[in-house]
Amino acid sequence: MLGKRLTVFLCPLLIFISLELIFINLKHIYYLLAAITLFLIFIFKYLIKERFFSRDFWYLVILPLLLFYATVAFLLLLNSDFSKHVIIALFSLILGVYLENIFLFFYYPLKYIPNSQENLAVFISLLIFFLLAIDLNSFNIFLNLPLWLLSLILILVVSILILQAFWSNKIKTELRFIYLMVINIIILEVFWALTFLPANFYISSIILTILFYLIWGVFKAQLIQQLEKKLIRRYLIITLILLILVIFTSNWS
Repeated sequence: MLGKRLTVFLCPLLIFISLELIFINLKHIYYLLAAITLFLIFIFKYLIKERFFSRDFWYLVILPLLLFYATVAFLLLLNSDFSKHVIIALFSLILGVYLENIFLFFYYPLKYIPNSQENLAVFISLLIFFLLAIDLNSFNIFLNLPLWLLSLILILVVSILILQAFWSNKIKTELRFIYLMVINIIILEVFWALTFLPANFYISSIILTILFYLIWGVFKAQLIQQLEKKLIRRYLIITLILLILVIFTSNWS
């Protein structure tokens, strides 16, 4: 048990050091990223009391792995060394919190706060989506990658995030796959539309993330049969306020 407790603290520290070393010299980045991925999977297998090939294990592991890849891609876009240090530290902190939740859930259930893992998963999913949107928009601008390829990546990641959310919220209705398809279509159409607007990729990514928050919040409430006018009104008000703040405080060019 002591080894698992130490792992929760040592793993984020080692990841922090590894990412710092990677961005000192990008020469062998692909090999180092593969090594870090295997290390993270090993750590999660050490902590999680589920079979390696089980659905429950991979639904717990997929979010930190996606966050890791999205963070690394975002770091490659940054020019400021200080900003890179901050982002690496934040990722390591979030990873530590995630590991702590898993440790408490499996080994100290009395200290585990109900629904904390679900709430953390929502936060991480939104963060992954935001970083993904930035990465895809920047790849479209700087690398001139085709929109169809970026769209496929977007659909793949959004599908994984939604399926993980279905699992996390114990949504098992057969209609979930129809909702998944509808969410993908809406997000894809908005993503395409935003590429034609005279906005930088940060603004487009924030707008897309806000709309993703609205769409998933309403659809989840419908699937768990908790959709009410009051809830819809709350989501719409929050979304409108955020969109107004973004639109009227941003420089459009």
